[in-house]
Amino acid sequence: MTINSRTRKLLWGYSGNRCAYCKRELIMDTTTQDDESVVGDECHIVSDKSNGPRYNPELPIDEIDSYPNLILLCRIDHKMVDDQSEKFTADFLRRLKAEHTRWVAETLELATFLKNLHVTKSIEAAFLKVKSSMPELIAEMKKDLTKEGNDLIREFFIVSKRWTLNVVDHYFVYYFEEHENLQGKVHVLENYGFVIDVTSKNVNKYRLTEEFIDLLLTS
Repeated sequence: MTINSRTRKLLWGYSGNRCAYCKRELIMDTTTQDDESVVGDECHIVSDKSNGPRYNPELPIDEIDSYPNLILLCRIDHKMVDDQSEKFTADFLRRLKAEHTRWVAETLELATFLKNLHVTKSIEAAFLKVKSSMPELIAEMKKDLTKEGNDLIREFFIVSKRWTLNVVDHYFVYYFEEHENLQGKVHVLENYGFVIDVTSKNVNKYRLTEEFIDLLLTS
């Protein structure tokens, strides 16, 4: 039997490309001259050979190459656990694998949390910068959103008071005459991802993102 593709994916995925013993990365990056180098081994906890490490004749043959009987190790630790099988028993390796899998999951969860925290802080910093550069427009947008019946309105036009809008849906309107360089300010909001250009005809129309609305309402 051989290790099938699904089992191999499970092993490398749950192990996070790390040795279960020393935590070393098991795929080395390419160089300018060479391809990647794989320094990890898919190791059997219980050998299928009678003279192999941790051999157990009671283990069914179809379980030899199954995920529960495999552990991912660097080549140094692979040799060590097989040479010292009295110390590195099957139970020890199973506990090691379980602890490593938990470590990978917790490490990735923490990394995701820190990344999201960094993104959140960056967005909040961007909003404060925008708010200080166009306080009147931000204040009017917040006022519009907090008016009764406006909680589901998401789109707005930027127009001149001399123009006539012929639209049916509910929307906000901001006028060039009331906000200096209004188009430029909206472009800044667009660049930060706070609004999306949804213009379909000649009049500039934008949609507020939910993220921006949350910042407006809590500021």
